Amino acid sequence: MPAQPRFYNNHNGVDDYHVPPVPGSPSRASAAKLAQLPAPVLERIFALVCPHTMDSTYETQEQSSLEDACMLCDLRDISYCLLVCKRWRAAGLKVMYRSIRIEAVHYCDREALLADRRKHKTFFDHNGEPEDTSRQRLKLLCRTLREDPARLGPHVEYFKLPYMLRESCQADLARTIAVLPNLRYVDLPEALYHDENSYITLRMEVEARCTNLRKMTYMHGSERSLERVATGHVFRNLEVLELRNLQVDPTVILHALAALDSLRALKIVDTSSITDDVISHQSDMLPAFPALEELILEETPGITAHGLQGYLSRYDTSQALRVLNLSATGVTPWTLQQVLGSAPRLKRLTLSYVAAKPLPLAAGTPQVPPLGSVSLQTFHYEITTAANASPYSNILPSYYNYLSGSLLMGGLPNLRALYVRDADFPDTLAGLPRPAPKFARDAYKRPGSSGSQRSTGLSSNISYNSLGSPAFPGSGFPNGFQQPQLTGQMTGASTNPFGDPRPPSKPFAAQGHNPRFSTNNPFAAFAGPNGPSGLPKTLEVFTKGSDELTWGMVKVEPDKKYDTSAGDGMGNRPPSSYGLDSSAFGWNARAGARKSVFMGNGAGGFLAIPDNGRGRRGSAPDTGGSEEWPRPKSADMRERRASKMDLWR
Repeated sequence: MPAQPRFYNNHNGVDDYHVPPVPGSPSRASAAKLAQLPAPVLERIFALVCPHTMDSTYETQEQSSLEDACMLCDLRDISYCLLVCKRWRAAGLKVMYRSIRIEAVHYCDREALLADRRKHKTFFDHNGEPEDTSRQRLKLLCRTLREDPARLGPHVEYFKLPYMLRESCQADLARTIAVLPNLRYVDLPEALYHDENSYITLRMEVEARCTNLRKMTYMHGSERSLERVATGHVFRNLEVLELRNLQVDPTVILHALAALDSLRALKIVDTSSITDDVISHQSDMLPAFPALEELILEETPGITAHGLQGYLSRYDTSQALRVLNLSATGVTPWTLQQVLGSAPRLKRLTLSYVAAKPLPLAAGTPQVPPLGSVSLQTFHYEITTAANASPYSNILPSYYNYLSGSLLMGGLPNLRALYVRDADFPDTLAGLPRPAPKFARDAYKRPGSSGSQRSTGLSSNISYNSLGSPAFPGSGFPNGFQQPQLTGQMTGASTNPFGDPRPPSKPFAAQGHNPRFSTNNPFAAFAGPNGPSGLPKTLEVFTKGSDELTWGMVKVEPDKKYDTSAGDGMGNRPPSSYGLDSSAFGWNARAGARKSVFMGNGAGGFLAIPDNGRGRRGSAPDTGGSEEWPRPKSADMRERRASKMDLWR
């Protein structure tokens, strides 16, 4: 037996035999290669250890949270990496302090044990009062940053806090902001946007120290602060601006917008001074309305399709606009095509309209063409009825027939996601009849008399296919009768009058003609002599009725009539990259629309089955195996009783 190589053990000074390393285990060679990694590679690795440090959105702490991670545990892991060596510390500090989040609790099993330890128990008060952990974390962060402001302060670009913390700790927030010169976004209390006197110190600190801030909001009461922006002395690098319920002269708004050279997104809410004359004026005495990538208009009835068309008539504005959100404005569904025709680069459009009467008859004439855009990819067509409208007025079908006609004609060829407020819209788009009410579908069927059956020569057990037309099997016809042809002479008298209430197929159903483009449809003139061309590509339709809280998804394919499987492309509700659209949440696009498998509930609706995807880390989801990156269990987690603690006792 050959002699094994000897290894000198430095711990006890005794020679020992060297055991060959196990394949795949860490060795000195792998450690040497790890030490030679460049700083950008180390930063990328540390970013995977703590994902929330890569959050670069201008959204609040509540809207930009991760759903399947514990941010505090990730922060603890990256802090352990910084203790390895000085080289790792230099690379890890840039990542750890780039985007700071202060969380109130752990989103894992560790919170149950820590919550019990934080309680100040006494002999008479066994339960105790837990301390405010988020406030203590803010104080510790403030102390750490102010002790080394030259090294740590410049790394911080995004600072996000919980709602209650930023509303109650303005003093600690002001002291922390004072040492962050490169701050691009910070969660500020809402009262500061109203220029309340109690927050004047914090506002002066933000205007003096945060010269690189990229998002700001001005609400009712802050008109004088907006005038300082018009002078060009504060917030010259703003990219996102929100104006809400301001009572100010429109010339002040135009001068303020002209002073912001980097402005990309603008949101105007309930500001009556903004009209068509403001956004589309051609006067040389006032600065022009800026070219924007994202424009959100809410509760601004002075803005109409004519004004937006005049604004988009400029080359710079038409080429820059990517996102347009119109809610409670003067733009109506039958004038929306004027806007689409003037925005050749538009990717996402949202139209929220409350209809008090059906679509005008002019929409069925050539003067009002169907909707058409070759660049639109996401369309929110959310039409609802007014509260004072009669429930029997039948208002919504006219608006959604206009939309379905535009889709089937191929007017929106690149559309991938459609959001509507009609739960039955996918059925009508796929050519299916609207589901019958439950009393007409599940009611007791009175058997027909033998005389009526003999008079027709057909048996009473006639089945219907998915399109509602009767299917006549060969064995279902007694006396050797052949299968009848689907002609116009076939009426309801030829079937059992007390059987299935669905009508027989129409004469044009056998020829592949869409019944919704018959002469009774006011939009049949758009379809041409050969009828509609159909959907050019697969379309994901997200629906939500008036009594529903979440969005359901149905995929409609051009070759298939109906598909209820959930897809993977464009599935989540697209978030706003600037944090202005309240309908989109989550910077990682995980808090969007619900995508699930649908099953019938026996009453004409669908039951949503939650997917078995991973939940929050530490919640032990049913994944069929271990986690991809399992978190090491500490010694404190051996006590399984911690998961059964009552946090509210």
